[in-house]
Amino acid sequence: MSRSAADIKKDVEEVEMLMSKSERNHVKNILQIELQKLQTELSEIMTDENQAKSSVKSPQSQCPTSVITNYAWDQSNKYVKIYIDLKNVQHLPKESITSHFEERSMDLTVSNLDNKNYRFGVKRLAGTIIPAESFIKVKTDSFVVMMMKTSSANWAHVTETAAEKSKEKTKKKPALDEGKDPSEGIMDILKNMYEEGDDDMKRTINQAWFESRNKSSFD
Repeated sequence: MSRSAADIKKDVEEVEMLMSKSERNHVKNILQIELQKLQTELSEIMTDENQAKSSVKSPQSQCPTSVITNYAWDQSNKYVKIYIDLKNVQHLPKESITSHFEERSMDLTVSNLDNKNYRFGVKRLAGTIIPAESFIKVKTDSFVVMMMKTSSANWAHVTETAAEKSKEKTKKKPALDEGKDPSEGIMDILKNMYEEGDDDMKRTINQAWFESRNKSSFD
């Protein structure tokens, strides 16, 4: 049975004490040899213990982490509520679900759920919340992120990024110029759609234009 580092340290201290009191060189040499053996043994045990500590990982670090991107949401006058489906989450102990709220952000971690970790967060919320009054409500196979709003005003989006994209789409949306001929206005809209659209949109517009030209030539 191997001895502990604490036991060996006590032996080292006692041998050192005997050496300090010994007067005969032969005895001192014997004690010195024993001291070196003890110090070597202690060093090896300390190294093994440090390696064992560094190799031990928490259950969370052993599991792969999945980022949650799918959710539903709604709101009341008080709360913005984010609904996330996660099977068996109700079986976890409370300490396995940790959350952190700030005025314009939130972050949530679910640890070691069926050998997997999950994370959900919003770096920039579309509005402000009260961190101290926000919390997580766990249900069967799902949970709800309850974020208390600082005002009763409705949020159009959960994230600031989604709100910014919505504004950009509104700005780029073409409108008919009442002073122009209707056909010219429609052409302007189609031109804008073509310039702003992706490859599929451009192919669709080209095909429609081609079919329209061919139809006109046969009329």
